[in-house]
Amino acid sequence: MIKRIIKKVVLGKKYSSETYVKYLKGLGVKIGNNCRIFSPITTLIDTQNPDMLTIGDNAKITNGVIILTHDYSWSVGSFISKKTYGNIRRVIIGNNCFIGMNSIILRGTTIGDNVIIGAGSVVSGKIESNSVYAGNPAKKIMTLDEFISKREEKQLSEAVDFANEIKKRRGRHASEDELFEYFWLYSSTDLSPRMKRQIKHIGVEKEMLDEYYSSNRISQFKSFNDFLEFCDKQEKLRSENGKK
Repeated sequence: MIKRIIKKVVLGKKYSSETYVKYLKGLGVKIGNNCRIFSPITTLIDTQNPDMLTIGDNAKITNGVIILTHDYSWSVGSFISKKTYGNIRRVIIGNNCFIGMNSIILRGTTIGDNVIIGAGSVVSGKIESNSVYAGNPAKKIMTLDEFISKREEKQLSEAVDFANEIKKRRGRHASEDELFEYFWLYSSTDLSPRMKRQIKHIGVEKEMLDEYYSSNRISQFKSFNDFLEFCDKQEKLRSENGKK
């Protein structure tokens, strides 16, 4: 408790996502519901022109992101011309967007709804809705539907690899909490607090839980133990094939 109080005093407005969002809203930034700024202390959001920034519902802004509504490069020209030049433009981040680590959103950028911005991207101009962008400069690399299909295809192999690596390093089976991101692969009558937090952060908690517990949902494994047994069999097959 004492450490938390000291941290809150030292970090001030950047103590948490909630305190930083509240601060930005107080300045005039328009921010929707369920916006998460994962690391306020490493995030730089231009507050010089708060009325020129809009962030939609369910936005997820990760570590090291920079969002700019102005550019001071005109000062170099001013030194020559002896005039000042404004360089302020609106930035709009739509609903349900993910901004990857260390990305830079430049002035004049409009990001549509349901967009993923890959880590380290430099973003400017108009970004299409339902898309994935990455790179410097950021370019469209796939549609959101394509991204979802790829994620679904890789869930089982990734989960098995993760579980078996934990067993190899720790000498025990992985726990449900450790594999919380892959809980959709199996059925569980009682989700852990960490799994429930994961669902809540996404922003469609009720709908997702309804879908998870729906009688129409067909999971790949009846239980977490069934999944672990499958992982053991896969590791055994891999070892046997490696000896041949």
